[in-house]
Amino acid sequence: MKNKFKILYSLLGLILMFSACTPDTYELGALASKSSLKFTIAPSTSNPNDIVLTSLTPNVTPQWITPNGVSLRVKDTVNVPFPGIYTFKYGVESDGGFVQADSVLVTISTLDKNTVSTPMWVNLAGGYGKSKTWVLDLNPIDGSSKLFNGPVYFAGVKADGTAWEWDAQLSGNSWIMPVGDYGSMTFDLIGDAHFSSNNKMIPALGAATGKFMLYSSTSQISTSGAQLIHASSQGTGQNWFSKMKIVSLTANGLQVIATTDASNWVIYNYVSKDYYDSH
Repeated sequence: MKNKFKILYSLLGLILMFSACTPDTYELGALASKSSLKFTIAPSTSNPNDIVLTSLTPNVTPQWITPNGVSLRVKDTVNVPFPGIYTFKYGVESDGGFVQADSVLVTISTLDKNTVSTPMWVNLAGGYGKSKTWVLDLNPIDGSSKLFNGPVYFAGVKADGTAWEWDAQLSGNSWIMPVGDYGSMTFDLIGDAHFSSNNKMIPALGAATGKFMLYSSTSQISTSGAQLIHASSQGTGQNWFSKMKIVSLTANGLQVIATTDASNWVIYNYVSKDYYDSH
């Protein structure tokens, strides 16, 4: 009898060992074909800058790749505020895996009035369909300033974490920058976000045109094609085409950090041409 039990236990052990070593078998469903993907990408009838995305492929999870990021909604609306040619991609997660359709290029020919009518856009460029010119807060004759204490301030963070700021005056600190005509720069929202500048004190830059972008949520600004007016003696390490932090922006004044040093900042102080001429 004992031998029978030993044989039975041995057989059970072999069965358990075999079942433990045998991998589970999974079978994926059929992979959807690109030709079976159905969707539409079209401008809204109420706003041509609102692009409406609609997934028409049944029983799948859609994935849209848009200029504003990724969306998993069956129907979504993406706002593209500036003219240009933009790429949209549609794909689905089917039982057999992920399948993506060919990219779709969407041409936007209008500037979204609502986007550029918020206070920051109005302060910087005058608002929809308008333009605004800025100059460095520096009198080219006597070196005085009209809104700020000087054309640039210096600030940063000490080793102990405390912040410091020096609202420098050019008087008595001629090393900061030469007195002179640094030119002007203009932001306009006439059809697109255009930018032009004339860096008169830096002949290598001179007069140039391009575009600009204002990032309201992070208080940053960037330009392409032309640089903010500045001195060759301050902000020398700055990439003038990168996103630059805005310290303050009002109807009359604009302060921008022009340095890549995390603990020592050069802050450029600009005033609107209208303010400069009237004060």
